[in-house]
Amino acid sequence: MPDFIDDFDEEITAPEHLKGLITAEIDTIRDVMQLVQMFIGESMVATVKYLQELEPKEEEEENK
Repeated sequence: MPDFIDDFDEEITAPEHLKGLITAEIDTIRDVMQLVQMFIGESMVATVKYLQELEPKEEEEENK
C-alpha cells in the first residue's frame, strides 16, 4: 500500500481566500449546531423533566 503522506509538501500553504472560505464554513456549522441545541436539545430537557414529575404521581396512584 503506498504511503500518501510522503506526497505532501509541508512548505505549501493554503491561499488566503481558501482560508476565509473554510473559516466561514466552520462558523456556519457552529451556528447551525447552536440552533439545533436550542430547539431540539432544550425541548428534550424539558420533556425529560416533565416525565420525571409525572413518575412519582403514577406511583402514588398505584399505591392507593
